[in-house]
Amino acid sequence: MAGHGPVHGGGGALVAAAVTAALLAWTVPAAGGDPMAWPYYESHGPVPFARVLFALLLGVALGALTRHTRIAMPLSLLLVGAGQLAGRALRGLLALPYWPAQWIEAAAHLVLALLLAGVALLAIRRRT
Repeated sequence: MAGHGPVHGGGGALVAAAVTAALLAWTVPAAGGDPMAWPYYESHGPVPFARVLFALLLGVALGALTRHTRIAMPLSLLLVGAGQLAGRALRGLLALPYWPAQWIEAAAHLVLALLLAGVALLAIRRRT
């Protein structure tokens, strides 16, 4: 069936992340807040998009490795949550300025996403 599959669903998740980030960027200043303040770090800038892409490819890679979506999806949710908590702790230790921290974390998520895409591709090719 045309239009179905991981690429179609992944694009929808990235669009949902973009819409959510845009709504937050629009409403936070109206409420008297600074959208570039640290409390809004995880919902503004490149980090949410890179994290969504990482989470999608983690789910794809785990699904390709385990061959069971019932195992892969909850496991990917737990791993993304653990990674987010670890990222918060690491940000506190590094004490980088806002934008360098955004770009470094986004780059780390994108590199990991590319590695996970390679893992998924290898797992799928070995099966066929």
